[in-house]
This record gives sequence, C-alpha cells and structure tokens, in this order.
Amino acid sequence: MPKVTIYSDISGVPHTFLGITGNNGIEKRVGFAPEKPGIFGRGVINDDSRHEFQYLYDMEITDEQYTKLMKRIEADESKPPFYNLPVGAQCTVWAMDVLGDAGIINRSIAPNVKIKDQYIDFYSNIFGDEVGKVFGETLGSYVGYVQTIVHNPYTQVIGFNILKQQENVKNFIESLKINRNKRIKEETMDKNITSPTSSLTKPVMLASSNSVATDGFVDYGVSSDAFSTLQIANEANDKFIVTRADINESLEDIFNIECFAYINLVKNPLYENLESIYNDNAQTGIYRYLDKGMKLSIKRPSSTNKSIIPSNNGSDYIYFSGIVSDVEYLGVDDDSSTNIDKKYFFKFKLTSSLYRLSINRANRIYTDQSVLEVVKEILSFNKQRLTKELDFSNIKNSYNKKEFIAQYNESDLAFITRLCHDSGIYFYEDNEKIYFHDTFILAYSNQAEGLAQSEPSKGKEARKVSFNVNLNNNLASEHINKITKSETLKANSFTHSFQNTAYPNVLESKNEKIFDEQVNIYDKHINLDEYSFSDTRLLEVSTYLKKLRSDMLLKEFVASSNVFALNLNDNISVAIDQSSGEYEFKIIAIKHTYIDESVLENTLNLGDNVPLKDKKFISSYTNELSIIPSSVKFVPSYKQKPKAPDITLGLVVGQDGLNSQTNTIHTDSYGRVKVRLNAFSTQEQIDKDDTINASYHKSAYLRVITPIASNSSGFFAIPRVGDEVIISFLQNDIDNPVVSGSLYNASNMPLVNVDNNYHQTSLSSKTIGANETGINEITLSNLKNKEQIYVKAEKDYDELVNNDFSQTILNDKSSQVHGSYTERVKKAHIQTIDLAKNVNVGGEYLTTVGLSKDTVVGVSNTLNVAVDDTTRVGQDRHEFVGNDKFVEIKSNLNTTIHNDETKEIKGTKEQNIDGSYKLNSQKGINEFSNEHIVLQANNYIDINAKSNLTTKTAAQHTEMADSKYSEIETTYEVNAKNEIIHQVESTKVTINGSSVVIEVGGIKAIFDSMGLRVIGGDIKAL
Repeated sequence: MPKVTIYSDISGVPHTFLGITGNNGIEKRVGFAPEKPGIFGRGVINDDSRHEFQYLYDMEITDEQYTKLMKRIEADESKPPFYNLPVGAQCTVWAMDVLGDAGIINRSIAPNVKIKDQYIDFYSNIFGDEVGKVFGETLGSYVGYVQTIVHNPYTQVIGFNILKQQENVKNFIESLKINRNKRIKEETMDKNITSPTSSLTKPVMLASSNSVATDGFVDYGVSSDAFSTLQIANEANDKFIVTRADINESLEDIFNIECFAYINLVKNPLYENLESIYNDNAQTGIYRYLDKGMKLSIKRPSSTNKSIIPSNNGSDYIYFSGIVSDVEYLGVDDDSSTNIDKKYFFKFKLTSSLYRLSINRANRIYTDQSVLEVVKEILSFNKQRLTKELDFSNIKNSYNKKEFIAQYNESDLAFITRLCHDSGIYFYEDNEKIYFHDTFILAYSNQAEGLAQSEPSKGKEARKVSFNVNLNNNLASEHINKITKSETLKANSFTHSFQNTAYPNVLESKNEKIFDEQVNIYDKHINLDEYSFSDTRLLEVSTYLKKLRSDMLLKEFVASSNVFALNLNDNISVAIDQSSGEYEFKIIAIKHTYIDESVLENTLNLGDNVPLKDKKFISSYTNELSIIPSSVKFVPSYKQKPKAPDITLGLVVGQDGLNSQTNTIHTDSYGRVKVRLNAFSTQEQIDKDDTINASYHKSAYLRVITPIASNSSGFFAIPRVGDEVIISFLQNDIDNPVVSGSLYNASNMPLVNVDNNYHQTSLSSKTIGANETGINEITLSNLKNKEQIYVKAEKDYDELVNNDFSQTILNDKSSQVHGSYTERVKKAHIQTIDLAKNVNVGGEYLTTVGLSKDTVVGVSNTLNVAVDDTTRVGQDRHEFVGNDKFVEIKSNLNTTIHNDETKEIKGTKEQNIDGSYKLNSQKGINEFSNEHIVLQANNYIDINAKSNLTTKTAAQHTEMADSKYSEIETTYEVNAKNEIIHQVESTKVTINGSSVVIEVGGIKAIFDSMGLRVIGGDIKAL
C-alpha cells in the first residue's frame, strides 16, 4: 500500500519535506525550498533529504490519494506556487497544502498549539518583540500543526484554513519596519513565590482511532544523556534533569513515581501560568505539563559515580513511560546573572497511563459477557488514553460468561482491577506494553470444573544476582545486601458456600486449606448466595485464589539491594548460602530510590555558570524488592465490590424502545424482567459523547420479589415495560440486583382516580399493549355506608370451586347478561324463593330435564304465554289437579295422540260445544257405560257407515222416533233368536222361529209349518 512520510526539523530554522512511497517500495523525497534567500517569495521543488530531521511520521494512503499527490507534485515542479510567507514557513505550508489537496489530511490547524511560543522567543531575539511575535505566531502555528500531525494525529484540531494566514503575513511585512534591535525584558518573578500543586482532575479527551495514543511524545530511542532525565511530551518536548526519583512498582498496582527535576527556561512558568489564568486560557497554562506523556530515563549510577563497580547485567538505563499526574512548581535558581535562562525546579508525580482510568467514576452494566471480555471492552473504550500496547498472550483460561456484571461508583481502573484480581488475573507494564497474566489455569472437562497450576513462565532466564551482607562496602558492586521475612497469623482455611437458586434446598460449599490438620485451622467462611437460575458461581475459583494468596504471603520475602535494571515479574537467582546453591525468586514489587547527591548538596543554587558537562555528579541508586520463590504463584489481593445502594430506581424495558412497548410484558421462563437502572442509564450518554456505541443501562433478567413465592402458594405479577420499579441488592452485592417493588409517577398514574377515589383499594391490570385501555379490576371502596367491592373482567371471567360455593346476600342481587347465560348443575339444583319469582324471557325459553321435574306451587301458578306454548314430553305425562281445572282456549284445540288415549272421570263429564262436534276414528269407536248412553240432538243424528252398522244390546233395544225411514239397496235382514214384532198402531207382524203372524184390523194370518191360516177373516183371491 502507498504511504507518505513527513520529515520535519524544528531546531533552529525549521524545515519540512515529504517522502512518497509507491506500491513498488521506492521512496521519492520532495520539498519546497526558497528560490533565493529572502523572507518570502517563490520557491523550487527539490530533494531535501540532505537535512537531518528529528522526527518523522508515516501515513498509509490509498492508490487514489497517491495519484492525486503525484500529479500535484509534478505540477508544482514545473510551476512552483508562490507563498507570501516567511522562509521557514513556506516548506511547511507547501507540505500541508499538497497533503490537503490530495485528501490525505484535513486543511485545518490548531492556532493555540504551544509550539509557537518557542518561535516567538526565537524570532523576538532577532527582530524584537513586536516583529518576533507576529513572525513566531505565524511560523509557530504551522510548525506546531506539523508537530500535531506527527506526534498526536488523534488530537481534534480546530481553527482556520492553512492559507488564511495571508492577513497575518501582511501585518508581519509591515512590522519589519520596526526597530529589530529592540527587546523588552520580561519582568522576573520573585524567586520565593511558589505555585500551589496542580493535581490531575480531568483527562484530555482524545478522538477514536485504531492505534495506540502517543500523547505527542517524541521517543528518541536509547538515551545518550549524561544524566537521568524526564522528557515531557508537551508542545516543546521539554526535558528536565532529574535530581531524585522514588519509584514504586508492583504486580498489585500501577506504578507511581515522585520525581524532583529542573529545567532551563527563559520564561518563568509560574508567570506563564498566572498569565494564562487571567487571560481565560487556563487549560493552556495549567496543562503545560499536566496529563502529558512522559519518559523517565534513570541512568545507572556506576556511569557517574566512579566508586560503584559497573555490572555486566542489565541496561545502563531504566525507562518508565507514562503520564504526569501531579505538578508542583518549587522555585527558581536566580543567582546566575550572566545566563538568560534559569533553572526552574519542579516536583512531579508520574504514573502509568492507566491512571487516567482512575479519575472517572462510572456506572455501567455488562450482560452475558465474561470478565475478560468486559476488561477488554473497557480498555478498548479508553485506548486513546493509553500509550502502550496491550498484551493478552499470557491469558490461557477461557472465562465463562456472566449474566450480570456491574460497575458502580467505580473508576474504570478500579473496576478492571477488581474484575481481574478477583478472577485470578493480574497485570503490569514495562516501557512498551501492558501485560495480562492468569494466576492459574481453569480446566473444564465434561462440564465439571477443575483447577490446575499454570505452567512456569518459559521466558528469559533468571538473572543472577550476588548476595553480600557487608554493609560497610555495599556500593563496591551491585548486589543484594539484606533479605528479611515477616509472617502474620491469618486465616489458613477458606470456605465458600451458597444456596442453589434452582434447588434452594441444596446448600453447596467448597473448602480449601493451606495446611493439613497438624496445625491450627482458622477458617474464613463466606456465604455467597446465588440469584440467577442460569449463572452459577464457580466456588473453586474464589476459594482456591484465597488459598494461594494466603500461601503466597507466608512465602514472601523483602530484599534490599542496589542492583540496577531489575524488572517486575522477572526471576532472579540468588546464592544466599554458597553451600546450598542458588535460590530462584520472582520479583512481585520494586521500590526504587534514585538520588543525585550533587543537586541535593547545592539545593537550588547550582552556580550554573559552569557548564553541566563539566560537573562531577555523584548519584546513588537503591531498591527494595518484594520476592517470592519462583515455584509460588503470585496471586493479587481480593478486591471488595463497591457497596451497593440500599435501593435504586429503574424502568422496566423490553427489546425495543419504551414508547413502542409501553404496557407490554417482556420476560423469560422464570418471570424475570429487564430493567433500565437510572443509576446506570446516564453513563451511556456520557460514554457516547466519547464516541463509543454502548448500552450499559439495560440489566440482565432480574428476579422479581413478590409477597409470597411458591408453587404451593404465591402472588404472581410481572412488571410491565415502562413501569418504574425499585431495585434492591441481595446481601448488598452490586451484582445481585432484584426488583423489590414498583412506584407510581406523573406519567404512570394509578388506574384509580386518586382525587375522587382515594378511599379505594384496587388490584387491577390493563390489557397488554401500548395503546390498550381495557382493564381487569378488583376494587374495594371504603367510604362509610358506601362500602363496595367492584370486580371487572375486561373479557372473560372464570371461577373454579373444587368443593362447595356459598353465597349469602343480605339484600338484593341484580345480574345482567348481555349475551347468553349458560348454567350447568351436574347434580341437584335446589332453589328456594321465600316470596315471589318473576322470570321474563324476551325470546325463547327452553327447559330440558333429563329425568323428572317437580314443581310445587303453594298457592297459584299462572303461566302467561304471549304467542305459542309448546310442551314436549318424551314419555308419560302426569297431571294432578287437587280441585277444578279450567282450560280456556280462545281459538282451536288440536290434540294429536300417537297411541291410545285413556281418560278416567270419577264424576260427571260434560262438554258444551257451541259449534259442531266431529269425531273421526281410523279404526273403531267404542263407547261403554255401566249405566246408559244418551245421544240427544235437537235436530237430527246421522250415523253413516261405509261398511256394516251393528247395534247390539244385552237387554232391551228401544228406538223412538216420529218417523223412521230405511233405504236398503240390497238386502235388509233382521235376525232375532225369539221373535220379531213389527207393529203400526193395531197392525202387527210377529215373527218367531216357527211362524209369522200378521195381524190387521182384527184379522190374524198365521204362517207356520202347517201352512197358512187366517183367523177372523177369509182368504180371497184377487
């Protein structure tokens, strides 16, 4: 990939040129140089690689940018541009101009870059204050911009276009007319005035990038200085001479250094600080050193103190790189009058760039992430505050994901330190990297947890260090002169226990002991109840860590030495007793003490007329080492979690926004809910301001406290999205939150109208949905004489009573069913109404009785049917009337009997028919009376038979009529067993079995077996 390299030199008259490298790897160096000596004018494009440059910066560019850049350079070579600028600025302006034209950099610069102060001083010495100020500001702004590009490309630059300085240049040309030899000396501040300590209170906010921030620091590689120095990466890259340094390094904490040093300056820094504050430019003045990158170079004492025998081990320098966290201006050595510059003394507190992560206080929630993932996320978010590469190559474990990890009221550094140390991870740094290590290896097999010691480091070989207890000669060579050891009686057994959330009746515990039962056992028992169903604690880790930590403390030694260039976490080999061989130790902490004795002797009055190079510096170096046998594992101390608040507030959330999911339920199979914790939600906005896209405010699924929770009894209600809830913490553990209650608020008012119904007690719930208004409700009203229990079902209402259900209503009961009313009684239904019952059926009324139905009416029973009345009886029907029965039919009575009809009348039956009476029978009609049957008609009686007509009487058969007419079409037969008598008045015909007797007018004719006989008359022939 093509790249462009910026070469620049700001010593003396600065110069800048470019190196352009194509895909072929060949670099072309080009720069803008004045055509002839002068202040301004046209120049030429040539190769300026003959210059020596202090620093450079590489930028990878695209093929398109490379093409644009080469075309612009070719055009400028044939026709160089004209810059109405000072000589020293033309090359820089041209470089920035062509890079901006090719789209490689932004054309804006930061006019407040402090490098311009150096140029104001430089040119003021030549041209005077007024001209020098204009020249220095013009040139210094451009060069300062180059330095910003080279050293700190991530600083957000604001300001003005690079070519808009033409107006300042015009003013500069006019100012050349001013007397160049004038110079007004700055007022010298009283050397006894000192400034208060400036403490680091706010980190510089750096923009995002994929690279590690450098804080604008120019690293010149291996130091060649004759003294120990402190170089600070401010705009001027100020370098101090160190007079004393107290350095603390430990695998437990980040390093910290208290450093005394001085610098030669023309201006009094206290005066500059006050001037900046009174000019409302406090940040520029105060942050001249504060929060800047630094490199501390401690030189081996043997190079300046000839009484110390040099050692062949290690480097001649110890390097520490980090930031300046505290600055205290101590004063000035002002006794020398021949030099323009003076020595200004400072006390610095230097520390790791990780210190920047200790200043904030943040509240964040991490869900479904491992400890290591959270640590990496925090460090990635803060990567522009860090100046070193992160090395996780020594992390061997695969850490389980956790449902909930909370950072509460903790700095980022305290948070990652707690997570790491409590999980058996420690970290430290050298001059180049920050290293992370496992204390031990977690071994997982078939879902069973196991522990194993991590393998010993197979890095560089242990450094051999001599041991010499001769205190009278302890500087003759580098050696350890004393080793001490202390022991404290502490717990030597550790038990962790917890209640299994999924199975609360199961109590689990894990114990780790340092010793066997031969010594007194002092057990430290901690109960860590679980709160999650799916995130179980690994007790082995915490107990095993505490066991290893206690064991390590019993085997820790402290050594005093003057051995130079010992490194943290390295192994050293010490021959304490020649007869016993060498012992190998790991360094877990170092306290360095470096002193420049000559400076201490002269205090602030150094008499600096003598060049520093001619002074005979005597310096000393000692250290105190905390060491453990190399076979012992280093375990960092257990860090307590921050105290959780008693309660905090939050809003229940769902998968999407609150507005779209309000009044919905988002839960898991355990009835847990996610909550936006207010204490954490603001942090998200703060972090987004720092260009991170994170969501810290949503918790994992939290359990919900209810008055009773059991599969035997309980109260169950899941808070809904948008509900304001109270969050409590089990055992005050910030990682164990639970929803303990809910609150009403102005946007989430009670369903009861409080103004009018304050007296009500209500259990109610709305229909689920953002815009739903339905509600299920049980409300108790408690006003005197208006007490009421109100039950509302938005849709269905179901009751289940496994045994008896009793209701007692001391007054009225009203029931209204807008749809159908279905009631089923599997056994008996007994209804007793002491007074009246009124049933009004607007439509049909259907009664189905599977067996029998009995209705008992004490007095009267009236049935009013407006239209039809239908009674269906599957089998028999019995009707009993204790007295009379009256049936009135205003129209017809139609009765259909599919079988027989039997009526039994104990008394008399009387039928009154206003019309006719018709009796139809498909078969016979039989009427029987124990006494008589009377057929009586006021008009006539017709008897018609299509077949035979038979009249039969057991005794007398009498027919009485005014007249009788018989018309027989065929045969008329009269058959009597005794006799047949036909009589009309006195005429009579008597027929019996033996004769026929005809009697007419006194004459009797007899026909019998003897023939015809006439009595009382003659037989005449006609």
